[in-house]
Amino acid sequence: MFERFTRQARTVVMQAQQEARSLGHTDVGTEHLLLGVLAQEGSPVADTLRRRGITAPACRSAVETVLGRGNGPDGHGAVDAEALQALGIDLDEVRSRAERTFGPGALDAPEPGPRPRRLLPFPLGRRRNRDGDRGGHIPFAPRARRALQRSLREAVDLKSRHIGVEHLLLGLLDPADKLTSEVLRRLGTEPGTVRADVLADLARAA
Repeated sequence: MFERFTRQARTVVMQAQQEARSLGHTDVGTEHLLLGVLAQEGSPVADTLRRRGITAPACRSAVETVLGRGNGPDGHGAVDAEALQALGIDLDEVRSRAERTFGPGALDAPEPGPRPRRLLPFPLGRRRNRDGDRGGHIPFAPRARRALQRSLREAVDLKSRHIGVEHLLLGLLDPADKLTSEVLRRLGTEPGTVRADVLADLARAA
């Protein structure tokens, strides 16, 4: 699938990694992909978002409000547990399940270390570096991986041979994704509205 990404779409995904890292988050979510889209100054869909008042600074502020910054020793920092509870997400239960499955500290931030050699510019899961430490890149959350997979379907539906920024954006606009839906709600909109705007702009440009 990744060979079908345009250069700008690849930049979005790599920017999402940087956004997650700068916020101190332990994985890359759809909210970071949204920030990656907004970073593409020349992208028409980024302009569509900005027309609705969804700018990179405003979106980053909304992400911080919902998720906090990962400055704490447990890798989550100032995550607002009450905000996550309101979204139906029990942070303690998520951590407990992860540690039962993957062992203690499964959600802790990776220690810095040499970057592993990799074939893809944006690997989707953790890999070990040569010293056996988990480091280098930040793993993608399952909902972000699903969004990337949906972007392929969006490209097919729009009869495009390549996966562009517009397909990535459409792929992450899933109403079932409670976190990104909450981020958009704080920005005064919701996934269905943004999707309609994007499709309308794409139709006018065709």
